Amino acid sequence: MAVEELARRLEVAPDRGLSTEASAARLVSHGPNELEPPRRTSVVASVVDAATEPFIVLLAVAGLLAALLGEVRDGVLVLVGLVPIVGADVVTEYRGERALEELRRAAAPRAHVRRNGATKEIPARDLVPGDVVLLRVGDIVPADLRIVRSAALATDRSILTGESLPVELSTAPDPAGVPPIDRRAVAHAGTAVVLGHGEGIVVATGPLTEVGRIAGALTPSDRARSPLQRELDRLTRILLVVAVALIAVTTGLGLLRGAPLGAAVLAGISAAIAAIPEEPPVLLAVVLGLGAYRLLQRGVLVRRLNAQETLGSIDLIVTDKTGTLTENRLSLESVVDADGPVDVAAQRAILVDALSAEEDAWHGDQDARRGSFTRALVAAVGGADALALALDPAALLESHSPRPGRPFSRTRVRRDGDVEELALGAPEAVLGLAKAGPTSYWRGVVEESAGAGKRLLLLAGRRDGDPWQARALLSFADTLRPGIPEALSEAAAAGIQTVVVTGDHPATATAIARGAGLAATRTVTGEELDQMDDATLAAALPQLEVVARATPEQKLRLVLAARAGRRTIAVTGDGVNDAPALQRADVGVAMGSGTAVAREAADLVLGDDSFATLMEGLREGRRIVANVQKGLVFLTSTHVALLGFILIATLAGFGQPLLPIQILWLELFIDLAASVAFEREPAEPDVMRRPPRPRDVPLLSAGLLSRIAVAGGVTAAAALGLLLWRGGGFEHARWLAFNALVFGQLVRAYANRSLVYPIRTLRPNGFLALACVLAGVVQVLIPHVPPLAEAFRATALDASDIALVAIVALGPAIVAEVVRTVRRAVWVA
Repeated sequence: MAVEELARRLEVAPDRGLSTEASAARLVSHGPNELEPPRRTSVVASVVDAATEPFIVLLAVAGLLAALLGEVRDGVLVLVGLVPIVGADVVTEYRGERALEELRRAAAPRAHVRRNGATKEIPARDLVPGDVVLLRVGDIVPADLRIVRSAALATDRSILTGESLPVELSTAPDPAGVPPIDRRAVAHAGTAVVLGHGEGIVVATGPLTEVGRIAGALTPSDRARSPLQRELDRLTRILLVVAVALIAVTTGLGLLRGAPLGAAVLAGISAAIAAIPEEPPVLLAVVLGLGAYRLLQRGVLVRRLNAQETLGSIDLIVTDKTGTLTENRLSLESVVDADGPVDVAAQRAILVDALSAEEDAWHGDQDARRGSFTRALVAAVGGADALALALDPAALLESHSPRPGRPFSRTRVRRDGDVEELALGAPEAVLGLAKAGPTSYWRGVVEESAGAGKRLLLLAGRRDGDPWQARALLSFADTLRPGIPEALSEAAAAGIQTVVVTGDHPATATAIARGAGLAATRTVTGEELDQMDDATLAAALPQLEVVARATPEQKLRLVLAARAGRRTIAVTGDGVNDAPALQRADVGVAMGSGTAVAREAADLVLGDDSFATLMEGLREGRRIVANVQKGLVFLTSTHVALLGFILIATLAGFGQPLLPIQILWLELFIDLAASVAFEREPAEPDVMRRPPRPRDVPLLSAGLLSRIAVAGGVTAAAALGLLLWRGGGFEHARWLAFNALVFGQLVRAYANRSLVYPIRTLRPNGFLALACVLAGVVQVLIPHVPPLAEAFRATALDASDIALVAIVALGPAIVAEVVRTVRRAVWVA
C-alpha cells in the first residue's frame, strides 16, 4: 500500500512518530521486538543437571551400595557430602547465567526512532509497529520496516536472500505477494545498511519479521564448546574411565585380602573420588565468566567468551589509525588555494563551498549522521547556526555520498541561476576527476601537507558542464589519543607486532605512526600490496608497520596471509566493510562507536575505541589464561597426590587409606580455591614482557606434567610414610596422613600462585590466603567437635604430629621458593 495509507492504518504521522503513550500500549499488546529470548534454566532443572553428572551419579550409586552392604554411616556420609557439591554447581551456573545476561544487555542492539516529534535512541527490543526508525550507513535494521524516505538507501540482504550485491530501496509500493528477494519497499530485520540513509515505519517485530519466521522453523542446537573446554571434557572422560576401573581393581584387591564387601566397595569409592576431577569445567566457567565481567568494567565488551582463551596468544594486531590511535576529532588547520595559503578572514567562501560539496551537510535537519570532516567544517564556519545561513536546502539538486571506488562526496547545487557541481574527498581521487589546471602544483601541495601528518581533502568544482578544476586543499589535524605511544611500546615488549592499516595518504599515515612510536621505515600502499603475490606478502608481513591507502579487501588479505603463516591475529575495525576481516581474524575487535555490522562480526567491542584499551584487554587476557593454567596445575597436582597415596596404600595392604568423607572435604576446598581464588590472582610482573603463548602448545605441556607428577608424588609418598611408620593405631595414622595431604594442599595452593617467581615478590592474593586459613582452621577444629570427629574418624594431634605435618606441607614449597629464587625456572611445589 502507499505510504500515506500505511501511516493511516498504523495511526502514525511519519514526521512526528508515535507518542510515548501509544508506543507503551503497543509494547504491551505486541510484546518486545526480539526473537524467543534464551530460556533461563530453572533451579529444579539446574539441580537435576548437576545431580546427573557422571561423577555425581557414580558417587551416589556407590553410597547407596555401601549403605545396602551394611556400611550405613559411611554410605549416608557420602550421599550427604554430595549435597554441597551439587549446590556449588547450581550456584556457579546461576551466577554464570546472570553474568551472561548482563553481557547480553550490554551488547543489545539499539535503534534511532522519532517519537513525539523528537529523535531518540532506544533499545531495539522496545520497537513497536508504527514506530518511525531512522536508518544510516552501518546500522543493522532492527525490525521489518516499510521505507517512507530514501536517500540512496541500500541494504545488504545476503543473510536473508543470499544476494551478493546491495539492493537499493525505494518508497514505491511493492506488488502484493512478492517474495523477499523482489521487495524494494521493505528493509528486513537483520539486514545491514551499506549506503545512504532514510526512514521506515515498523510493520513487523520479533517473531513476525521475515527473519523471525525463519528462526521459528529452526531446531535449537547446543552452543559449540571452545577448544579448552573440549580439552577439559576429554580429560574428565578419560579419568572417569580410570575411576570406574579403580573401583573394580581396588574392590577386587580388598575382597582377595578377605575384607568385607562393604569395606572393599568404600575403598573403591575413595579411589574414584580421588581420580575424577569435576573441578576443571567449574574453573574454566568461573575464570572466563568473571574475566569477561572484569573486561567489561575496563570498557571491553566480550561478545564471545572463548575469545579470551585466544588473547594470550595474539602476536599480530592489524589496527585502524583514525579513532583507534587518534582521537578522531578533526579540526581545520589550514586552507591552500591556487595562489597559496589562505588567511582565516578569506577562508569562509571556500569553507561554504566545501560544505556544499559534502552530501551529509545538507541532511542535518533529517537526523543524518555527519562525518568527522563535516563536523570540523561546521565548526570552522561558526557552528550549526552559521551552517543554516550558508546552505539553502532549496538549492540542492542532487547529492552522492562517498562509496567504495569513489572516495569523495559529490553534489549539484543551483547558484545565481547556474548549476554548479562540487566534489570533496581524497586528493588523489579528486585530482583524477579534476584533470584541468595546474595538477602538478596540487600534487606538490598534497605531498607537502601529507608529510606533516595532516588529513587532507581536495575541493574541486565546475559550472555548466565545464571541465573540473581543483579549488582548494583543506588540511585537518587529528591528534593521538593519550597513552598510545606507551600502549604500542607495551605491545612491542610483549612480542606483538602492530600494523597500522589506513585509507589515509602514505605521508600522513607515516607521520602519525612515527608520532605513536613505530619506526615506520617503510610505508606500503594498498596498490603495492596488490602487486605482491602470496609468497611475497608472507615474507614481507613480519616487517610491515604501516599500510596506507588501503581498502577493506586488502585488510582482509593481510588477515588471511597472517593466518596462513600460523600467526595469531587481532583486527580492529568499525565500518561495514571491515566485517569480513573481523570475522576471519582470530580475535575481531570492533569500535563501540562503529557500525552495528562491525560489532556483530567482532569478538570484542572497545567502549572508547582506543588502542590503549585493547592493550588492557590483551593484558587481562594473558592474566586469565595464566590463571587457568595455575588452577589446572593445582588441580592436577592435588589429584596426583590423592590418587598416588590411595593406590600405593591399597597395594600395600591398607583396606581403606582414606574415607570418602575425607576426600569429599578435599574436593570442596578444591572447588573453592580453583574456581574463585585463582580467578582473583593478580597478573605477574612480566605478563606483558613474555612472548605470546603459541596456540598449539597445551597449557599443561609434557614438561609441566612431569613436574606436577613429581610434586604430587612427593606429597603422596610423604603421607604414605606417615601412615606406615607413625604409631598410635591405624585411625590415628590415617588422620595424620590425611592432615599432611590437606595442609600440603593448602600450602600448594598459595605456593603455586606463580610457577616462575618467588611468592614473596608477588602482589598478595587476599582471597586465596583467607580461603587457605579458613580451611586450615576447620581442619584443626574437626577432632574437637564430636560429630565431626566421629564422621571423619579424627584424633587429636600432639606436637610431634604437628611438626611432621608441617614438614610434609612446607617442604615442597620451600624447595620451590629456593629454585625460583636462584634459577628463575618453572617449578611446581
